[in-house]
Amino acid sequence: MHILMIECNPNGIAGIANALELGHDVTLVSVDPDFYLGVSPLAEAAYAHPKCQVIKSEQAFSIEDLTALARNLHAEKPVHGVTTYSEYHTVHTAAVAEALGLPGMSVEGARNARHKHLTRTTLDGTGVRQPRFAHVADPAEVEAAVREIGFPCVVKPSDGTASLHVLHLKDEQDLRDYLAELADVVDYGRGVVRIPDILIEEFVTGELISVESCVLGNGEVVNLGLTDRPLSGFPHFIEMGATYFSGHPLQDELFATTTRVLNELGVDFGFIHTEYLLSADGPVLCEVNGRLIGGIVPSLMQITSGVDPYLEVIRQALGERPELPFPGETTAGGHWFGAPVAGTVDAIGFDAIEELPGFHSALAYKKPGTPVTRLSRSNFDWIGHIIFTGADRAEVNKRCEAALDGIDLRMKVDVAR
Repeated sequence: MHILMIECNPNGIAGIANALELGHDVTLVSVDPDFYLGVSPLAEAAYAHPKCQVIKSEQAFSIEDLTALARNLHAEKPVHGVTTYSEYHTVHTAAVAEALGLPGMSVEGARNARHKHLTRTTLDGTGVRQPRFAHVADPAEVEAAVREIGFPCVVKPSDGTASLHVLHLKDEQDLRDYLAELADVVDYGRGVVRIPDILIEEFVTGELISVESCVLGNGEVVNLGLTDRPLSGFPHFIEMGATYFSGHPLQDELFATTTRVLNELGVDFGFIHTEYLLSADGPVLCEVNGRLIGGIVPSLMQITSGVDPYLEVIRQALGERPELPFPGETTAGGHWFGAPVAGTVDAIGFDAIEELPGFHSALAYKKPGTPVTRLSRSNFDWIGHIIFTGADRAEVNKRCEAALDGIDLRMKVDVAR
């Protein structure tokens, strides 16, 4: 079978590697294929595999050009499945799958999930609990919208991901600083052009938690499990950990709401990630991502269920019924970490934590000699992660927190002058 992968994400290279191992042909279309060589230890071997074709295309973010490219590929060597692990490219993937007559999400559903303002406006008036919000397409209208919602509030680009440019605003100075920063942001790198739409939302307090789901080919929503997402604190919202589990007191309500949300949005295919804030009034919808959850969570899902979700994404794209990674008896969780100051990585060591109870794995994202920034703005500030298992999420989180103190991070920093 021939799989067309439209961009990827660093951890998603594992899905490409697994598909190649099973004998599938994989074509990866990317604006910058070298990016993955720098962030995934699996990319080099995958690219060198005889069944892997890597196409560098500056048009990978243009739906029209990408569709034309896909049609040409399909004519040369029939494509049997189209997919992505990239949040930025979910609409593109849906459009290409539709053009080739292959399984995939509806373009409307993908767009409603991808663009946060469309999620809000589509669900407005349906009874789904959302924060009060204002949507503007002109940056000149942001100030008025912020005053409509009131301080404190949260501002975010409609098409962002990984907490990029998502900020808690407490006063007028925060607003002025944010507008000045956003004025310089025209893209997210790798050819991804930012749309002008911005959401201003009421600030909602509460634990961040997500529902991981799979929508089968007939539109049936299967809710799999929950992922908790501790955050780093204000003013940015950096995700610092994750535990994949089941059994939360609000699980039934979260599952029922997710099914309703996905149906209302027209999200009718694939693995889906839906985030909520657990407010005093109940779960408040944060956002919907029309793809498999990112970061380390697919690995956590595989540890506890024995099912590789990266591979199941590909199987579903090929028209097969995926095996579903429900949480098992063992709970798996992890924690990301960053640098306390800007500098250059000398070494990141895990020797002191490898014998701790429940240790599963650890990974440094930065090689010696790599410049890093202080953990301060987004998930892209992570420099590594650790993963532990335990009987439940309380034990897993406790083990992860204790292990952070055992990480041997060595850096070179400039002296204060």
